Amino acid sequence: MKKLLLTVLILSVGELAMAQDQAVGPKTRKKFKIGFNLSPSVDFFQPNTEGVDLDKAKMKFGYGMMAEYAFTNNYAIGFGLEHKMSGASLDFGANADVRYFDQTEKSEYRLLTRTYRYDYVNLPITLKLMTNEIGYFTYFGQFGADISILASSRARDDRQLVITGLDTTVTPNVITEDFAAAGETSFIGRYNQSMFINVKLRIGAGFEWNFSGNTSLVVSVSYHNGFIDLMRDPDADKVNNDEGLYKYDDNRAKVPFEMNANLHHVALNVGILF
Repeated sequence: MKKLLLTVLILSVGELAMAQDQAVGPKTRKKFKIGFNLSPSVDFFQPNTEGVDLDKAKMKFGYGMMAEYAFTNNYAIGFGLEHKMSGASLDFGANADVRYFDQTEKSEYRLLTRTYRYDYVNLPITLKLMTNEIGYFTYFGQFGADISILASSRARDDRQLVITGLDTTVTPNVITEDFAAAGETSFIGRYNQSMFINVKLRIGAGFEWNFSGNTSLVVSVSYHNGFIDLMRDPDADKVNNDEGLYKYDDNRAKVPFEMNANLHHVALNVGILF
């Protein structure tokens, strides 16, 4: 009888200990959450063409909705719908000697710098790896991709007028002008159109602060590495029709200027999940 009572007591204590462990264990995470986020960022080009360099990085901004579906307390798929304003500027320099023919003004110009401004509809898809809740905080890492569809684009040029005659000269004056970029024939002479879609690899880390029920403040820092060349180069026929950027070869014949540049950004992401 004593042995039976001792066995029952041990089992009861063990069961009580397990119940206490469950009571203080991690909370069950809500499977589906939705919210909104704001994302100030620093955007910059990585040019891969000789003679072309990054001129300036630019402060940009994004905003939109985000959501996640959790498989467990530690794994979730994140996705969203955002408006991402992007862009930076490139320095074409004296060594590149890049030119274009302005069809509106019927004049040739040498391109010095160009600032690109893009508006994208962005679709982020990420895998979110989370710790158990520690106090009111959950820490996480994210890895995934941004799929961005171009909605509109503009550009600003710093350029010099080329005067042709017995002696070809470049005016010392620098002319700055904004213009609409994609899809407008009046500007096609000066502009190499951008790719319609951009894809970026995304990696980041941050935390959630659960401040009320299922409502959390989400803060993270992320790096977005663009791996698609955004510049669509003209072919020889377009250059002969005074469309697109070009250079002169040793025989003073126009040849298409082939440019390669990837756009990256670093973002601070602040949002609310419900």
